[in-house]
Amino acid sequence: MNHDSKNFSVSLDLSRRTNSISRRSALRALGVSLALPSLQIMGTTSASVSSNPISPVRLAWVFFPNGTNAERWFPKGAGKDWEFSPSLAPLAENRNDLNILKGLAQVNAQSLGDGPGDHARSAAAFLTGAHPYKTEGAKIKAGRSVDQIAADVYGRSTRLASLELGTEQGRDAGACDSGYACAYSNNISWRSEHLPTAKEINPQKAFQRLFGGGDGQSGDPRAHKVRKSILDFISEQRTHLESISGSEDRRKLEEYFASIREIEQRIAMFSTPVILPAGIVEPTAKPENATEHIRLMYDLMVLAFQTDTTRLASFMLANEGSNRTFPMIEIKDGHHSLSHHENKIESIEKIAKIDTYYAEQFSYFLNKLKSTKDADGNSLLDSSLVVYGGCISDGNRHDHHNLPLILAGKGGRNLPTGRLLEFPEYTPMNNLFSTMLEHVGMENVVFGDGTGKVQLA
Repeated sequence: MNHDSKNFSVSLDLSRRTNSISRRSALRALGVSLALPSLQIMGTTSASVSSNPISPVRLAWVFFPNGTNAERWFPKGAGKDWEFSPSLAPLAENRNDLNILKGLAQVNAQSLGDGPGDHARSAAAFLTGAHPYKTEGAKIKAGRSVDQIAADVYGRSTRLASLELGTEQGRDAGACDSGYACAYSNNISWRSEHLPTAKEINPQKAFQRLFGGGDGQSGDPRAHKVRKSILDFISEQRTHLESISGSEDRRKLEEYFASIREIEQRIAMFSTPVILPAGIVEPTAKPENATEHIRLMYDLMVLAFQTDTTRLASFMLANEGSNRTFPMIEIKDGHHSLSHHENKIESIEKIAKIDTYYAEQFSYFLNKLKSTKDADGNSLLDSSLVVYGGCISDGNRHDHHNLPLILAGKGGRNLPTGRLLEFPEYTPMNNLFSTMLEHVGMENVVFGDGTGKVQLA
């Protein structure tokens, strides 16, 4: 097969051209962007996606930094017999929509001989289960995160494969934590082991990415029309191309036209306007008020799920190691500084207030999901699985086992809720993620330090 794009004319002079055309050459000639992963043939995978139900399952991961006041965060009890802890009290109204998880760990967030840097390792390992390579330079390396593993397969069904949000930008260049590059502290989503997935902290830009006018959306509506008409024209020439080709080239042509059809379907998906619920308006700026900012990002996640614009989302409430203050709850000390409380009662009390504040915002998100109806008339929360937690348990000790974690929603399968589930100590958290992938039809996916699945039913 000739792969020289210079010899491929857009007019397709078939009387002079008898070889099949490589997809890459054709796309270059047609001006179809190869920068869009959704327009490329995906590699083979052992995971398979089941047929889409009326109400698809949504997966989300919400991350908070710096650990907790563990004594006040974890409830006491087991099974159905437990009581909310002071730090989780705002979630009491959501009891029947969530499970508290104990015993899960991300061992690869530990030092493992690399010395200090627990905050960087915490964020980098949270969704990957991988031990990040210690460097201040550009040779960063962690692992693929669960949301991006899902995006490769399950994410192909939606306008956006996945959505990554945050409230603090930070810098990816330079060092942020004891010899670890800032990229580790500032990202939980990793497209590849060397490339974190950039998060969006500006609600307006996130809205535009989701629903048009921003990244990935052409400002000229005629551009799509031109691309599609060229693809249609090529399809019309298929019979003639096949008639002048040998059997091997006909097989290659079949593969080529199959890829063209896939591209057309993806273009059609992106060209179809998203119908937003009544009263939804585009945000105009990034709020200065932290609570408003967090809740606006939660609102965008709900809206993205409601419109089926994406079924996968991650949200960093703050970067790992964040020293944000919380004047709205009368805390003027930095969060990271307080987390190193050295058992000082005053600092412990303030950390507990921050934990409670974040739990209150998460309750807002769950209530919004629950009050929003899905296609089958049930709540969005019933068709979702949402992880809320961090990769440090006690902020003073910097431990990465028995992590503070909540799993909300029923995953579209009436998953039992209202329980405190305790797993064997040091159970890999990636086993939980593999179980979540199973809920979207991706069977037997094991990654990072995972060893299998956890029992949730």
